[in-house]
Amino acid sequence: MQVFDKLNLKETITEQGKALTSFKIKTSKFEDINEINTQTFGRKFSVSSIAIKRSELQALLLKEIQTTQISLGKRVIGFNTEQETSIHFADGSSFPCDTVISADGIHSITRRELFKTGIIRKPGQTCWRGISTINLPKAYKSELNELWGKGSRFGFVEVSENQVYWYGLHNSKRELEQSELLDLFQNYAPIVADIITSTPTDNIHLSEISDLKPIPNWHKNTVCLLGDAAHATTPNMGQSACQAIEDAFVLSHYLGKHPAELAFAKFEESRKEKARRVVNMSWWLGYISQLESPVLSAIRNFLFRKAPKKYNSEQTEKIYSLPDCQ
Repeated sequence: MQVFDKLNLKETITEQGKALTSFKIKTSKFEDINEINTQTFGRKFSVSSIAIKRSELQALLLKEIQTTQISLGKRVIGFNTEQETSIHFADGSSFPCDTVISADGIHSITRRELFKTGIIRKPGQTCWRGISTINLPKAYKSELNELWGKGSRFGFVEVSENQVYWYGLHNSKRELEQSELLDLFQNYAPIVADIITSTPTDNIHLSEISDLKPIPNWHKNTVCLLGDAAHATTPNMGQSACQAIEDAFVLSHYLGKHPAELAFAKFEESRKEKARRVVNMSWWLGYISQLESPVLSAIRNFLFRKAPKKYNSEQTEKIYSLPDCQ
């Protein structure tokens, strides 16, 4: 939101989404474990945390770009960088270019073909995501709640009036069926079953959680990786898209000042430490949030409840702070 504020988009996005006052961690029975008050940081950084459907944000950004030079359905299958850089597509076409910014996700063809690197890690967690139509109790309308159970968790947040985005994760070594979803969360607070049952089945999507083990380099000559292609993270901190947006902001700053190769080097130097910290913190949070041992879970909950507010604030502020681009 700080980036969008600099692009004069803060008010538009705030109007279309839902401003959040807090992120809350609770037990499966809705007992308090920990809380981050986002209003504190909102006052300091002059922005609110906004929950918004990704499709609506993308539509808003496309409208602001005001260009017709966007081609969809162009699947990259290879590169040529020997004399001049050219991209080859599955439809048989090629595109010569001076500079490539590759934001092609965790399974990046660019990273595989040009950088010869990238280990995808899987923590053994299955994730369902959905959008339900439900009128949440008033108390939950401006907060994100995540409930921690035994080897599972469930989170939900309102993204527009009576529309709730939710996610449910479960430790699993096999592919689970959608019909098992309610059974997996039957010991959770009743609101969880209410949210799941109010979601059309075609609005529920199943995927396996994964991330990208930090790689040594993000750029090579005039080709640069951005977003998940460079530093894909598990979704445990809600930072994947946020870090890509921050990437784009920092990279555009340097491209406005330097030739591409130097801009890419400065971008990587500026962003790599924070991106790696997010990836590592998110991996760690995903592990401890889905502990299966009742004893370890009880110890975890106790420690999170006793965590000093100053420590929470310091860790959260590291996420909020944008790099000082020089």
